[in-house]
Amino acid sequence: MSADIIHKTEKKKKKDDLFKSKINFQLWGLFSMYPQLSLSELSLKLGKSKSTIHPYIQEYLEREIIEVKEERQIRGNIKAKIYGFKKGYHERIFSCEKDSECLKKTEFDKEFGNRILKENIMKTKLHIKTLDTLLAFFEKLLNSGINGPDERALEILKKVYKLDTSPYSKHMFKRKDIYSSVAWNSEKSHILLQKMMSELLKKFNEETDAEEEEFPDIEKPYHFLSFGMPLKLMMEYLKT
Repeated sequence: MSADIIHKTEKKKKKDDLFKSKINFQLWGLFSMYPQLSLSELSLKLGKSKSTIHPYIQEYLEREIIEVKEERQIRGNIKAKIYGFKKGYHERIFSCEKDSECLKKTEFDKEFGNRILKENIMKTKLHIKTLDTLLAFFEKLLNSGINGPDERALEILKKVYKLDTSPYSKHMFKRKDIYSSVAWNSEKSHILLQKMMSELLKKFNEETDAEEEEFPDIEKPYHFLSFGMPLKLMMEYLKT
């Protein structure tokens, strides 16, 4: 097999597995938080050289996840490219709902099954990477001092937890944001949950779209997954 064919095979494999790389996941997180970032800013936030990050940026551009939002003059004829998520990036990677090829499907054939499975593998790896980040964050907080968290870790925890003063709580601390719950549902309760989540997601998307229109440059420090931990807080603390 020629070197050119091997290179193409490796490139295709890489494209089919977006979240296998830690840097790819970190880039996803940073673009989820900041509306626009230059290569220099990404290098600073990740603590990696521009030459290390550049191939991952190229992959994101090729997959139409991000685009060049603008070019800023730095000095002389040198310009810096400013990157940000391209509109509709999430649907192009994770959803067939707006894809004409998917909408034409009349049966669940092998080709469609292959596509759905690859999509779910990517989603699962995204969740795994996010949970790995959460685990590393909690472990670092726990081990920051002697026999437990140090003062800085406690200050960070105060940003995450608040005192629950409801009459049934007996003054327990709980997460300020969405916090995890695990449930094993009957078929009936699961259908009800799906219906409720669909209604929530519709309203959530409407509010998100409205916010994007009104405040296009707003930072987004939260990742909407099965928990509501401030992603920005975790990544910044883990970097230190």
